[in-house]
Amino acid sequence: MSVRLAGVAIFVIAALFTWYGSGYTASFGDVLGPGIFPIIVGVPAMILSASLVAFPSGEVDWPDGSGWGRQAAALATLFGYAFLLVPLGFPLATFGLLALLGIVLGGNPVKALILGVAMSLFLWVLFDQVLGLPLAFLGSLFK
Repeated sequence: MSVRLAGVAIFVIAALFTWYGSGYTASFGDVLGPGIFPIIVGVPAMILSASLVAFPSGEVDWPDGSGWGRQAAALATLFGYAFLLVPLGFPLATFGLLALLGIVLGGNPVKALILGVAMSLFLWVLFDQVLGLPLAFLGSLFK
């Protein structure tokens, strides 16, 4: 029954994501527009989650107390990223996200910090400089 409940929850989240995100517009970018991305992600997620409801299999191993704590910390980190992205800017907020997620999920703290620095700068250069999608380097807190 747990697999079916997870399938229903994922389906509802994917449907809301697809519905809400498909109306997004921007004045630059692809001819199809940015609204196509939620459809590309959401429709397969809905199909795959519906398969969990129709064809559940396997047993669910629920995490112990520390697993729930790590999952809650990871979720709080993701929400924090969403709220801090504009004030801090893309590289600094992404560094915090990647470093904290690496540490929360049990990784080596030094490696998580190195990965956070490298990936946040790489992603900013890729999106802002190479692909031409404007991302704030420093957010509104530093202006």
